[in-house]
Amino acid sequence: MNFLLFINKRYILIATILILFPFLTFVSIKYFSLNLNTIDEIKLEISSSDIIEPRFAISNDNEKIFITAKEGNFVEKDKILLENNVKFTSNNFSIISDNVTFDRSNQTANSNNKSIFKSKKTIITSEGFNIYDKGNKINFYGKTNIILK
Repeated sequence: MNFLLFINKRYILIATILILFPFLTFVSIKYFSLNLNTIDEIKLEISSSDIIEPRFAISNDNEKIFITAKEGNFVEKDKILLENNVKFTSNNFSIISDNVTFDRSNQTANSNNKSIFKSKKTIITSEGFNIYDKGNKINFYGKTNIILK
């Protein structure tokens, strides 16, 4: 007689299920975890500013003043509100402030926020400033402290 005829079919079915179920579970977990890791999340940061990291320059006869900021928004056609770490730098000085209105057509800038002016031997802190005459003149206003070295 054949030995296979004596094996109970029910035991074979249970053994097959007990072996295949963990194997299929393991394979499906690995497959889905790999797919989840390969899918990159795309995050779009919507900024409220019109310009990100704007850069401008004021040119006059003597020097060039470079202007940088983290963000900028158009107020009018030629006026831009520069925000967050606004820096005016030239070979002779630097000014740091937070909110500055820059006029591109007249090449002027003004701020009503705390500002720090630094040059080789002078530090001026004020409540605001006004750069006019294409950067030839700077007017500080509000409570102002001057430190001469």
